[in-house]
Amino acid sequence: MKNLVIDLRVVRNNLRAIKELAEGVHIFADLSANAGGMGLLQIAGFLRDEGIRNFAVSDPGDARMLRQNGFANERIMMLRSTADPDEISELLSLGVVCTAGSYDSAVAINGIAESRRMIAQIQVKIDTGLGRYGFQPSELDKVAAIYKYMSSLKVIGTFTTFAASWRSKKLTMLQLEKFNTVLDRLIDMGLEPGAAHACDSAALFKYNIELMDAVRVDTALSGRIPGKNISALSRVGYIEAGLEEVGWFPKGHSIGAEHGFVTKAPTKIAVLSVGYFHGFGVDRYLVERSLFDIAKWRRRKAYVRINDQKARVLGSVGLLHTMVDVTAIDCTVGDVALLDVDPVNVKGLPIVYR
Repeated sequence: MKNLVIDLRVVRNNLRAIKELAEGVHIFADLSANAGGMGLLQIAGFLRDEGIRNFAVSDPGDARMLRQNGFANERIMMLRSTADPDEISELLSLGVVCTAGSYDSAVAINGIAESRRMIAQIQVKIDTGLGRYGFQPSELDKVAAIYKYMSSLKVIGTFTTFAASWRSKKLTMLQLEKFNTVLDRLIDMGLEPGAAHACDSAALFKYNIELMDAVRVDTALSGRIPGKNISALSRVGYIEAGLEEVGWFPKGHSIGAEHGFVTKAPTKIAVLSVGYFHGFGVDRYLVERSLFDIAKWRRRKAYVRINDQKARVLGSVGLLHTMVDVTAIDCTVGDVALLDVDPVNVKGLPIVYR
């Protein structure tokens, strides 16, 4: 028995904290990556019931799934800029707000909209440092061309994405300053930028910054903004797995591969058929951390909970298995272990909602 458990009561509490900080501005729920691993349709439906009507996605397939499953009137924004005609055609057919992050993407959207004799709503993406998509601040002449020459486009918003709001206030503030400068220049050029937004989950909860017209939240919904715990949020997501083997092993018993673990005393060990393949013991932000943080992370002790008690992981988390010390825990095969996981890392497991 192995499930990913999503407690919707915790998601609701996190959403309440988001609404309090958002202070009445529009909230875009970023449902990219299967709603952060929590389940696209289920979380979208839950959020709609809680009053959220604006969604953001990063793949046309997600927009298609939402529209085909009853989300007909909600506003959906495509966060990723694209010049691919097939993607643009589908997005326009689905009534999605497209993102133009380059002159080529704007031309492509305008051309398809013009051929359909429609006005396509778009948001303009400004690159202030993330470096993936977006007009450079020095390219405002190209942005102006959208207003002047692309009559089948209507700009309803302008936004940017912070590069590392979860770990760098300095960089975040520099990006915000750049974005504000761009907005001022657009207005000075006589252009209407529409709804402006930059704030993401980490910026919303970590810094007292200008909210503008909207905020976009993703990791705040799961309570898994990296860094120090935020008191207003609680973490969502844990794996529920039954103990498959429980037994005593002598001192000197070796566990794991070459860099495994050797027991220093007789030890009662439980085996779980859950490993890093399933998302346990995985840190998606590890590649962005310093060498010191990586070394510290690798030295950390991992735990699971069995019968309301902490059980330490022995050795390293394996691909498909994890072994834990249950010497001091009264347990047997079939008892349930709870493993804390970030849902976005989980794969191969059904989702149970509670």
